[in-house]
Amino acid sequence: MPAPTPEPTTPQTFEPETLGRLSPPDVQAVLTLVEQVTATDGTPPLSEHVLLHLPRGGDREGRNVLLREHGEVLAYAHLDVTDAVDGSSAELAVAPYARGRGLGRALVQQLIGQSPDGRLRLWAHGDAPAAAALAGGLDFRRSRVLLQMRRGLRDDLPPVALPDGVVLRTFEPGRDEAAWLELNNLAFADHPDQGRWTPADVEVRMAEPWFDPSGFFLAERDGALVGSHWTKVHGGEDHDDHEHPPIGEVYVVAVHPSEQGRGLGPALTLAGLHSLRERGLTSVLLYVDESNTAAVQVYERLGFTRHAVDVMYSRG
Repeated sequence: MPAPTPEPTTPQTFEPETLGRLSPPDVQAVLTLVEQVTATDGTPPLSEHVLLHLPRGGDREGRNVLLREHGEVLAYAHLDVTDAVDGSSAELAVAPYARGRGLGRALVQQLIGQSPDGRLRLWAHGDAPAAAALAGGLDFRRSRVLLQMRRGLRDDLPPVALPDGVVLRTFEPGRDEAAWLELNNLAFADHPDQGRWTPADVEVRMAEPWFDPSGFFLAERDGALVGSHWTKVHGGEDHDDHEHPPIGEVYVVAVHPSEQGRGLGPALTLAGLHSLRERGLTSVLLYVDESNTAAVQVYERLGFTRHAVDVMYSRG
């Protein structure tokens, strides 16, 4: 006897809500969601910028999209509509136990509707097949690839060889913020993210527990700032929100356009690596655009190898 045919079911519909600043309970719900996704996927679903602002309810100009069921936040998206040149950008997280039900698709459709001109860029941290399938099903194309590269610090490091006339010192809070910001935005003038920092972007990072001016190196020529290497440490005893051994990061290496091609970038990178090793760290990571082949080759010559991938998908 053949099995009875199941009754057709009506697909469940979801109604995401778009908010400005989040309330403290919603902040906690989103942070819990991020922890769950990170534990399952092995990588945070949101960028550093979003994670830095979340505890304060989110950044002032961002939009927070929540999808709830019975009062529980099952999915979250951050939307930035301020970039009139490249279009809106977003990133999202869906609770691992709630996947496969169309929540991600509902979020993305809401994000498309919130975009002022229909254009939208989606970040997928980790390059998971499910993210690629979701993006492709909604007419997004793969448009940018960000590599995470790593190397160990137990091996010998080459010595630091600064260009003639360049001296190195560490960052002094209260003195160097404006000059460093000017250098950063000059060095990354063509970069879609790094070249648009404001004083507030610097301040919020300096307020983080990981900020350490002794690991923030400045290169000067005749008293003028021409380069820098801002290092960072993830995890360890002072960072209870990271459940892994400490790892260093080549956070920002900036070189003034007038100094590019003279070896200052590799020298600054090595200065930071030596500092991180002297602090007892055994490994270090960095992020670089896959399309920046010159930088990738420099880091490969310094012993870095590819570890993970983040992908941007674009629509419109």
